[in-house]
Amino acid sequence: MKVIVKGFFLSIALSACGGDDPRYRSTEMLERPPVLVTHKSTTEPVVLEDDSVIPKRKHKKGLQDDVYLTPSKPPIINIKQPYDMAWDTLKLALTQSQIKVTDQVRDKGLFFVSYNPKSLVGMVTSLVSKEEKEVIYVVTVDKNAQETRVSIKKATEAEQKNSLEQRAIDQEADDDADALLYQLYETLHDELMMI
Repeated sequence: MKVIVKGFFLSIALSACGGDDPRYRSTEMLERPPVLVTHKSTTEPVVLEDDSVIPKRKHKKGLQDDVYLTPSKPPIINIKQPYDMAWDTLKLALTQSQIKVTDQVRDKGLFFVSYNPKSLVGMVTSLVSKEEKEVIYVVTVDKNAQETRVSIKKATEAEQKNSLEQRAIDQEADDDADALLYQLYETLHDELMMI
């Protein structure tokens, strides 16, 4: 019963709101937005060109033009990076080249690395001999204005004794510093995968 009473009063209220009053049906009396007067200009519209540049990743693999060799004797690798950045890049290149770093002194810019070139004689010797002898090379990293220079030389006997056990030193080994330098250059130039 309550529902019927509520429905009755609701229908009476709705019918009271309806009517034939023209004020509620016509929109002529509603406020209109103001009309702005515009003047057409005789000059051409100004078009601004977008000259912004989206920086792209310089290289996908390797440093490419950011590393080069000097034709001096012995040759030197030049990296177009500041010293701290070049140090990290060089360390990454040594790791990716699978060149074993036996010691490093960042303050002096020195890496001590163990390197045996992948020659036919070296492979045969390592297969015949169970004990592989190693040669230590010193990779020197120097600041050079906005660039960094990298040079490589065979370590002295004292430096080799400090880096390796006495029995693992190859005293008769040839000086393959140039081969190491060229291998490192190829890695830096073409194969280095930046992280």
